[in-house]
Amino acid sequence: MKKICTLLFLLLPTLIFSQTDFRAKTLTLRRFLEQQHYKPLQWNDTSSTMLYNKWMKELDEEKLFFTQKEITVLETYKTNLDEEIMGKTTIAKGKDFFSQSTSLYKLRLQKADSIIKALTVKPFDFTKPDNITWPFTTYAVSEQDIALRWLRYLKWRVLNQVAEKVSDSTGTDTKLPVNFAKLESDAREKIKQRELAYVNNLLSTPADFTHDLEDEYLNSIAWCYDPHTSYMNLKEKKEFDTELSGTEYSAGLDLEEDEKGDKSISYLQPGGSAWRSGQLHKGDIVIAIKADGKEKNVADISDEELSSYLNGNSESDVAITVKTSAGETKTAILHKEKVDADEGIVKSYVLHGKQNIGYINLPGFYSREDEAIKDENDIKYDGCANDVSKEIVKLKKDTIGGLILDLRFNGGGSMWEAMQLAGIFIDIGPVASVKDKTAKVQFLKDPNRGTIYDGPLIVLVNGASASASEFVSAVLQDYNRALIVGGTTYGKGTAQQVLPLDTIKPDERKKYEDYVKVTLEKFYRVNGSTTQWKGVVPDIALPDMYSDDEYKEKSNASALQPDNSKAGMYQALPVLPVATLAAKSKQRIDASNYFKKISSFISWMQQYKKERNISLQWSGYAAQYTTAIKMYKQFSSEEKSNTGIVVTNNGFDWQRIAQSAQRSKEINDTYLKHLQTDETLAEAYRILMDWNGK
Repeated sequence: MKKICTLLFLLLPTLIFSQTDFRAKTLTLRRFLEQQHYKPLQWNDTSSTMLYNKWMKELDEEKLFFTQKEITVLETYKTNLDEEIMGKTTIAKGKDFFSQSTSLYKLRLQKADSIIKALTVKPFDFTKPDNITWPFTTYAVSEQDIALRWLRYLKWRVLNQVAEKVSDSTGTDTKLPVNFAKLESDAREKIKQRELAYVNNLLSTPADFTHDLEDEYLNSIAWCYDPHTSYMNLKEKKEFDTELSGTEYSAGLDLEEDEKGDKSISYLQPGGSAWRSGQLHKGDIVIAIKADGKEKNVADISDEELSSYLNGNSESDVAITVKTSAGETKTAILHKEKVDADEGIVKSYVLHGKQNIGYINLPGFYSREDEAIKDENDIKYDGCANDVSKEIVKLKKDTIGGLILDLRFNGGGSMWEAMQLAGIFIDIGPVASVKDKTAKVQFLKDPNRGTIYDGPLIVLVNGASASASEFVSAVLQDYNRALIVGGTTYGKGTAQQVLPLDTIKPDERKKYEDYVKVTLEKFYRVNGSTTQWKGVVPDIALPDMYSDDEYKEKSNASALQPDNSKAGMYQALPVLPVATLAAKSKQRIDASNYFKKISSFISWMQQYKKERNISLQWSGYAAQYTTAIKMYKQFSSEEKSNTGIVVTNNGFDWQRIAQSAQRSKEINDTYLKHLQTDETLAEAYRILMDWNGK
């Protein structure tokens, strides 16, 4: 049956506090997490330092505000925050770490406002040799030093703006553009307004400034327990619970804005245009948008205008240009449309060659179940696992010799759906185990006996595959049911639940203003090991742009460490011919220009993100910019060649699409073209051919 999580609340005296009593709230949060978290944190000098480092990163990650003078004052608290969190110290008003840090932060923001205004009054000089070493690794030693730091930073951002304006597909000419003075003036004004907006948005309303920082500090405390535990105010809780806007027509994605004004994809609507494109993923930063023949930088348009581009009351096309976390820039053409709830969200396709191979892409684990379900008789089994099952039934009619399940960029979702999805490929047995804070282990069993597909199966993963997608990959790998192909996954092996911030049993009649998304359990593979921190290591590794540890769970200082649990009683299938298939794949990978480019890009990006000198002369900067453009360009859609694999819809959908509107056909053709240029998918097809002796 579906696992119903029952929470045991310790009936400790609740701490009464007003909404404005921030110190009391921090103590309540600590008590709450001590009761509920899977592995409560031991507050000591080590955890105090972790909180200090996290908070200073939140305030000034780029080291553009504080000078060493302020840091010297704040560092006196570095190993004493545990005493504040535990309520062991009596703090005079304004003398606690939060008050001191935010007071100094406010002063530094005000000074930054003056510095930015003063520096941007006149044109920058790009004729003299100069450079910026980025990122800054230490704080400015004086007021003069921080002004110089800001000057170089602003010059860099202006150069970048100009380069983006004048660059073409090959990069930027090192000769100074004829209209450089006008370009520099426009870029300087734009950067000035952007940086001032960031500062002024923080300072404009003192009450909001304090309140927002209080929430951020509470969230930093929660983060110290693990990266997936977070504090939420009521507004954030509602946003967390709310899916995409109910707009009648939509491109199918939601955006969130960071403190610098960058807008990234926070949600892809299952079945929507963005979801089906296969090119956009959560976390991608949207840099430009084109509609009605006009392209605009996202930084130049209002939130209302951006919303009108992505939503509306009628169908239309919109081109979204994004930059991925790996630095790749790409454009996806989306169509604003209604999502038909009766139409399957998951789509399947057929790869043609020596054999027909089925292909299903699942970007996320969604469920249509009501979270309030209390009885297993009410379960409808109506989510992504059921949709995948329907697509497999269609593919079987195309006489497929194997199946590729694509979980790349799948950040997870419903664990219940993950259990069901794993279950449709194995007959019977446990699929995982979960352990709570008491060390009690509970095994999760395949919800449905029997399988819907028994043939050769490949699961594609990469460094952005997390949580539920790791759950499924691990089950199928442990049972020898599938070959896992691609890059090592993210490494999240924990489960969370959102609960009211209360140290006694929540009262349904009470209106709560504070919530916590808290890690309650860790889940383990059926062999007793874990995906936490380590991820799922593929049977056959392919170069992956998300392979760097920077993108993984392990990059977080508060990440829970891996351990082992009890192994389940399960019957694995015969061992797969991994060594033979991996050796053949490696020969192709080593000879592939595409995968050579991936490996080269990974090495370049690792160096690029380290401390580097950036020229602040036009000729030097243009040369560096051109190098970067060429590295990113090699992965753009126009640079990709056909892999030789022919991709079509399954026979059932082909008939339906043949009778559909022209616009639906165009969307479908775009996605088919995307699949036909996917080198990783093509290699998965070739591995299946080796497996089948073709």
